[in-house]
Amino acid sequence: MQHRRTGPQSIAELIELYLLRCRVEGKAECTVHAYGWTLGRFLGNLADHGVPATVGAVTQEDVYRYLGSFSHLSLDTRHRYFREVRCFFNWLVEAGHLEASPFVHVRNVRLPSKIVQPFAQDDVKLLLAACPDQPVGVRDRAIMMTLLDTGLRVSELAQLNLDDVNLELMRLRVLHAKGNKQRVASFSDACKRDLVRYLDLRGDEAGPLFCATDGHGRLRPNAYLHSNGIKQMLRRLGHKTGLPKVHAHRFRHTFATWAIDQGARELDVQLLLGHSSPDMVRRYTSSYNAEQAARRHAEFSPAMTLDAGAG
Repeated sequence: MQHRRTGPQSIAELIELYLLRCRVEGKAECTVHAYGWTLGRFLGNLADHGVPATVGAVTQEDVYRYLGSFSHLSLDTRHRYFREVRCFFNWLVEAGHLEASPFVHVRNVRLPSKIVQPFAQDDVKLLLAACPDQPVGVRDRAIMMTLLDTGLRVSELAQLNLDDVNLELMRLRVLHAKGNKQRVASFSDACKRDLVRYLDLRGDEAGPLFCATDGHGRLRPNAYLHSNGIKQMLRRLGHKTGLPKVHAHRFRHTFATWAIDQGARELDVQLLLGHSSPDMVRRYTSSYNAEQAARRHAEFSPAMTLDAGAG
Protein backbone atom coordinates (compact mmCIF):
# COMPACT_ATOMS: atom_id res chain seq x y z
CA MET A 1 0.00 0.00 0.00
CA GLN A 2 1.36 3.40 -0.95
CA HIS A 3 1.48 5.99 1.83
CA ARG A 4 1.35 9.74 1.39
CA ARG A 5 4.34 11.70 2.55
CA THR A 6 3.96 13.53 5.81
CA GLY A 7 6.00 16.29 7.37
CA PRO A 8 7.33 19.46 5.78
CA GLN A 9 7.86 19.43 2.03
CA SER A 10 10.39 21.68 0.41
CA ILE A 11 9.14 24.82 -1.27
CA ALA A 12 10.95 23.78 -4.44
CA GLU A 13 8.92 20.53 -4.60
CA LEU A 14 5.68 22.38 -3.99
CA ILE A 15 6.50 24.96 -6.63
CA GLU A 16 6.87 22.14 -9.16
CA LEU A 17 3.53 20.72 -8.05
CA TYR A 18 1.91 24.15 -8.27
CA LEU A 19 3.22 24.72 -11.80
CA LEU A 20 1.96 21.27 -12.79
CA ARG A 21 -1.44 22.21 -11.40
CA CYS A 22 -1.37 25.41 -13.52
CA ARG A 23 -0.62 23.36 -16.64
CA VAL A 24 -3.37 20.85 -15.85
CA GLU A 25 -5.82 23.75 -15.47
CA GLY A 26 -4.88 24.92 -18.96
CA LYS A 27 -2.84 28.05 -18.26
CA ALA A 28 -0.69 29.16 -21.17
CA GLU A 29 2.90 27.91 -21.09
CA CYS A 30 4.28 31.44 -21.14
CA THR A 31 2.18 32.20 -18.04
CA VAL A 32 3.42 29.07 -16.26
CA HIS A 33 7.00 29.99 -17.16
CA ALA A 34 6.51 33.49 -15.71
CA TYR A 35 5.10 32.02 -12.48
CA GLY A 36 8.05 29.66 -12.21
CA TRP A 37 10.55 32.49 -12.70
CA THR A 38 8.92 34.65 -10.01
CA LEU A 39 8.66 31.78 -7.52
CA GLY A 40 12.27 30.84 -8.21
CA ARG A 41 13.27 34.39 -7.39
CA PHE A 42 11.35 34.20 -4.12
CA LEU A 43 13.06 30.90 -3.28
CA GLY A 44 16.45 32.46 -4.01
CA ASN A 45 15.65 35.37 -1.71
CA LEU A 46 14.92 32.93 1.13
CA ALA A 47 18.22 31.15 0.53
CA ASP A 48 20.14 34.45 0.54
CA HIS A 49 18.86 35.12 4.05
CA GLY A 50 19.33 31.61 5.41
CA VAL A 51 15.61 30.81 5.67
CA PRO A 52 14.87 27.06 5.56
CA ALA A 53 13.16 26.25 2.29
CA THR A 54 10.14 24.57 3.86
CA VAL A 55 6.66 26.05 3.76
CA GLY A 56 6.21 26.34 7.51
CA ALA A 57 9.44 28.29 7.96
CA VAL A 58 8.38 31.35 5.92
CA THR A 59 7.24 34.27 8.05
CA GLN A 60 5.73 37.66 7.36
CA GLU A 61 9.17 39.16 7.94
CA ASP A 62 10.52 37.03 5.09
CA VAL A 63 7.71 38.27 2.86
CA TYR A 64 8.54 41.91 3.57
CA ARG A 65 12.24 41.23 2.96
CA TYR A 66 11.35 39.68 -0.40
CA LEU A 67 9.11 42.60 -1.34
CA GLY A 68 11.78 45.08 -0.32
CA SER A 69 14.30 43.46 -2.64
CA PHE A 70 12.59 44.93 -5.70
CA SER A 71 11.25 48.19 -4.27
CA HIS A 72 13.28 50.02 -6.95
CA LEU A 73 11.25 48.45 -9.76
CA SER A 74 8.08 49.81 -11.35
CA LEU A 75 4.78 49.56 -9.50
CA ASP A 76 3.41 47.23 -12.19
CA THR A 77 6.34 44.83 -11.76
CA ARG A 78 6.16 44.96 -7.98
CA HIS A 79 2.42 44.30 -8.09
CA ARG A 80 2.94 41.23 -10.27
CA TYR A 81 5.77 39.75 -8.18
CA PHE A 82 3.64 40.16 -5.03
CA ARG A 83 0.52 38.71 -6.62
CA GLU A 84 2.18 35.64 -8.12
CA VAL A 85 3.86 34.56 -4.88
CA ARG A 86 0.76 35.29 -2.82
CA CYS A 87 -1.32 33.10 -5.17
CA PHE A 88 1.15 30.27 -4.60
CA PHE A 89 0.82 30.53 -0.81
CA ASN A 90 -2.97 30.79 -1.07
CA TRP A 91 -2.90 27.53 -3.01
CA LEU A 92 -0.71 25.94 -0.33
CA VAL A 93 -3.41 26.76 2.23
CA GLU A 94 -6.24 25.55 0.00
CA ALA A 95 -4.42 22.30 -0.75
CA GLY A 96 -3.71 21.63 2.94
CA HIS A 97 0.06 22.10 2.80
CA LEU A 98 -0.02 25.13 5.10
CA GLU A 99 -2.36 26.35 7.82
CA ALA A 100 -2.07 30.08 7.13
CA SER A 101 -0.36 32.16 4.49
CA PRO A 102 2.42 34.56 5.58
CA PHE A 103 0.87 37.02 3.13
CA VAL A 104 -2.17 37.49 5.39
CA HIS A 105 -2.48 41.20 6.30
CA VAL A 106 0.32 42.12 3.85
CA ARG A 107 -0.95 44.62 1.31
CA ASN A 108 0.10 44.90 -2.28
CA VAL A 109 1.15 48.22 -3.78
CA ARG A 110 -1.64 50.29 -5.28
CA LEU A 111 -1.41 50.77 -9.01
CA PRO A 112 -2.04 54.27 -10.35
CA SER A 113 -4.96 54.85 -12.67
CA LYS A 114 -3.04 55.52 -15.86
CA ILE A 115 -4.31 57.79 -18.59
CA VAL A 116 -4.40 55.94 -21.88
CA GLN A 117 -2.46 57.79 -24.57
CA PRO A 118 -3.63 56.60 -27.98
CA PHE A 119 -1.95 57.56 -31.22
CA ALA A 120 -3.20 60.67 -32.95
CA GLN A 121 -4.32 60.16 -36.55
CA ASP A 122 -1.31 62.10 -37.81
CA ASP A 123 0.97 59.78 -35.80
CA VAL A 124 -0.43 56.69 -37.51
CA LYS A 125 -0.20 58.31 -40.93
CA LEU A 126 3.43 59.17 -40.24
CA LEU A 127 4.23 55.58 -39.23
CA LEU A 128 2.51 54.16 -42.30
CA ALA A 129 4.32 56.61 -44.58
CA ALA A 130 7.64 55.52 -43.06
CA CYS A 131 7.22 51.99 -44.48
CA PRO A 132 9.24 51.73 -47.72
CA ASP A 133 7.52 50.55 -50.88
CA GLN A 134 9.36 47.24 -50.70
CA PRO A 135 8.27 43.75 -49.54
CA VAL A 136 9.32 44.33 -45.92
CA GLY A 137 7.68 47.75 -45.86
CA VAL A 138 4.47 46.35 -47.34
CA ARG A 139 4.46 43.68 -44.63
CA ASP A 140 5.11 46.21 -41.85
CA ARG A 141 2.31 48.45 -43.09
CA ALA A 142 -0.08 45.48 -43.15
CA ILE A 143 0.94 44.59 -39.60
CA MET A 144 0.28 48.09 -38.29
CA MET A 145 -3.05 48.36 -40.09
CA THR A 146 -4.09 44.99 -38.65
CA LEU A 147 -3.09 46.02 -35.13
CA LEU A 148 -4.94 49.32 -35.51
CA ASP A 149 -8.10 47.88 -37.07
CA THR A 150 -8.52 44.79 -34.88
CA GLY A 151 -6.95 45.65 -31.52
CA LEU A 152 -5.14 42.31 -31.47
CA ARG A 153 -2.48 41.64 -28.87
CA VAL A 154 0.96 41.31 -30.41
CA SER A 155 1.16 37.65 -29.32
CA GLU A 156 -2.17 36.97 -31.05
CA LEU A 157 -1.05 38.63 -34.26
CA ALA A 158 2.24 36.71 -34.29
CA GLN A 159 0.38 33.39 -34.06
CA LEU A 160 -1.94 34.04 -37.00
CA ASN A 161 -1.64 31.65 -39.92
CA LEU A 162 -2.64 32.22 -43.52
CA ASP A 163 -5.77 30.07 -43.17
CA ASP A 164 -6.93 32.24 -40.25
CA VAL A 165 -7.69 35.06 -42.72
CA ASN A 166 -11.04 35.28 -44.50
CA LEU A 167 -10.76 38.13 -46.98
CA GLU A 168 -14.32 37.68 -48.26
CA LEU A 169 -15.92 38.06 -44.82
CA MET A 170 -13.09 40.31 -43.59
CA ARG A 171 -12.50 38.24 -40.48
CA LEU A 172 -9.48 36.93 -38.58
CA ARG A 173 -9.70 33.72 -36.59
CA VAL A 174 -7.78 34.22 -33.32
CA LEU A 175 -6.94 30.75 -32.03
CA HIS A 176 -4.19 31.68 -29.57
CA ALA A 177 -5.75 34.40 -27.46
CA LYS A 178 -4.95 35.14 -23.84
CA GLY A 179 -6.32 32.49 -21.47
CA ASN A 180 -6.64 30.00 -24.37
CA LYS A 181 -9.84 31.75 -25.46
CA GLN A 182 -10.65 31.87 -29.15
CA ARG A 183 -12.52 34.63 -30.94
CA VAL A 184 -13.12 36.24 -34.31
CA ALA A 185 -11.78 39.70 -35.11
CA SER A 186 -13.11 41.90 -37.89
CA PHE A 187 -11.24 44.22 -40.21
CA SER A 188 -12.36 46.90 -42.64
CA ASP A 189 -11.88 47.55 -46.35
CA ALA A 190 -9.01 49.92 -45.52
CA CYS A 191 -7.15 47.17 -43.68
CA LYS A 192 -8.09 44.61 -46.35
CA ARG A 193 -6.35 46.68 -49.05
CA ASP A 194 -3.05 46.47 -47.18
CA LEU A 195 -3.51 42.79 -46.38
CA VAL A 196 -4.25 41.95 -50.02
CA ARG A 197 -1.20 43.86 -51.20
CA TYR A 198 0.96 42.02 -48.68
CA LEU A 199 -0.55 38.61 -49.51
CA ASP A 200 0.09 39.17 -53.23
CA LEU A 201 3.80 39.41 -52.36
CA ARG A 202 3.75 36.68 -49.70
CA GLY A 203 2.12 34.03 -51.86
CA ASP A 204 -0.34 31.31 -50.85
CA GLU A 205 2.05 28.94 -49.11
CA ALA A 206 0.58 27.62 -45.86
CA GLY A 207 2.15 28.83 -42.64
CA PRO A 208 2.46 32.03 -40.62
CA LEU A 209 0.47 34.98 -41.92
CA PHE A 210 3.25 37.46 -41.23
CA CYS A 211 6.55 35.92 -42.22
CA ALA A 212 10.05 36.84 -41.11
CA THR A 213 12.23 39.12 -43.19
CA ASP A 214 13.79 36.24 -45.13
CA GLY A 215 10.32 35.02 -46.12
CA HIS A 216 10.48 31.94 -43.93
CA GLY A 217 9.44 31.34 -40.35
CA ARG A 218 7.20 33.22 -37.99
CA LEU A 219 7.73 36.75 -36.75
CA ARG A 220 8.31 36.73 -33.03
CA PRO A 221 6.33 39.14 -30.84
CA ASN A 222 8.93 39.98 -28.17
CA ALA A 223 12.32 39.71 -29.86
CA TYR A 224 13.80 43.13 -29.11
CA LEU A 225 17.28 42.10 -30.19
CA HIS A 226 16.24 40.08 -33.23
CA SER A 227 15.51 41.48 -36.67
CA ASN A 228 12.42 39.28 -36.88
CA GLY A 229 10.76 40.72 -33.79
CA ILE A 230 7.54 42.71 -34.17
CA LYS A 231 8.43 44.93 -31.22
CA GLN A 232 11.82 45.63 -32.73
CA MET A 233 10.17 46.56 -36.03
CA LEU A 234 7.81 49.00 -34.32
CA ARG A 235 10.59 50.49 -32.25
CA ARG A 236 12.66 51.00 -35.39
CA LEU A 237 9.78 52.85 -37.06
CA GLY A 238 9.38 54.95 -33.92
CA HIS A 239 13.01 56.01 -34.13
CA LYS A 240 12.66 56.70 -37.84
CA THR A 241 9.66 58.98 -37.37
CA GLY A 242 10.72 60.51 -34.05
CA LEU A 243 7.52 59.30 -32.36
CA PRO A 244 7.89 58.09 -28.75
CA LYS A 245 6.40 54.90 -27.33
CA VAL A 246 5.62 53.12 -30.57
CA HIS A 247 4.60 49.63 -29.44
CA ALA A 248 1.90 47.10 -30.28
CA HIS A 249 -0.15 47.63 -27.12
CA ARG A 250 -0.49 51.30 -27.93
CA PHE A 251 -2.24 50.28 -31.17
CA ARG A 252 -4.62 48.24 -29.00
CA HIS A 253 -5.31 51.31 -26.84
CA THR A 254 -5.84 53.34 -30.01
CA PHE A 255 -8.31 50.83 -31.42
CA ALA A 256 -10.40 50.97 -28.23
CA THR A 257 -10.29 54.74 -27.84
CA TRP A 258 -11.06 55.52 -31.48
CA ALA A 259 -13.89 52.95 -31.47
CA ILE A 260 -15.48 54.56 -28.41
CA ASP A 261 -15.03 57.98 -30.00
CA GLN A 262 -16.98 56.74 -33.03
CA GLY A 263 -19.85 55.50 -30.85
CA ALA A 264 -18.98 51.83 -30.28
CA ARG A 265 -20.63 50.26 -27.25
CA GLU A 266 -18.43 49.13 -24.36
CA LEU A 267 -19.67 45.58 -24.98
CA ASP A 268 -18.59 45.75 -28.64
CA VAL A 269 -15.08 46.83 -27.66
CA GLN A 270 -14.90 44.24 -24.87
CA LEU A 271 -15.79 41.36 -27.18
CA LEU A 272 -13.56 42.50 -30.04
CA LEU A 273 -10.57 42.92 -27.72
CA GLY A 274 -11.18 39.55 -26.07
CA HIS A 275 -11.62 40.86 -22.52
CA SER A 276 -13.54 38.62 -20.12
CA SER A 277 -14.87 41.58 -18.14
CA PRO A 278 -15.67 45.24 -18.93
CA ASP A 279 -13.15 46.57 -16.37
CA MET A 280 -10.35 47.23 -18.86
CA VAL A 281 -12.72 48.78 -21.38
CA ARG A 282 -13.93 51.16 -18.68
CA ARG A 283 -10.36 52.40 -18.37
CA TYR A 284 -10.45 53.36 -22.05
CA THR A 285 -13.87 54.98 -21.57
CA SER A 286 -12.63 56.91 -18.54
CA SER A 287 -9.64 58.24 -20.47
CA TYR A 288 -11.86 59.15 -23.42
CA ASN A 289 -14.30 61.00 -21.17
CA ALA A 290 -11.44 62.90 -19.54
CA GLU A 291 -10.15 63.94 -22.97
CA GLN A 292 -13.63 65.05 -24.02
CA ALA A 293 -13.96 67.14 -20.86
CA ALA A 294 -10.58 68.74 -21.57
CA ARG A 295 -11.74 69.66 -25.08
CA ARG A 296 -14.86 71.34 -23.69
CA HIS A 297 -12.91 73.24 -21.07
CA ALA A 298 -12.83 76.45 -23.10
CA GLU A 299 -16.64 76.56 -22.97
CA PHE A 300 -16.75 76.86 -19.18
CA SER A 301 -13.25 78.00 -18.19
CA PRO A 302 -13.46 79.95 -14.88
CA ALA A 303 -10.38 81.97 -15.87
CA MET A 304 -11.99 82.95 -19.18
CA THR A 305 -15.18 83.87 -17.31
CA LEU A 306 -13.15 86.10 -15.00
CA ASP A 307 -11.33 87.62 -17.98
CA ALA A 308 -14.61 88.35 -19.75
CA GLY A 309 -16.04 89.99 -16.60
CA ALA A 310 -12.99 92.21 -16.29
CA GLY A 311 -13.55 93.47 -19.81
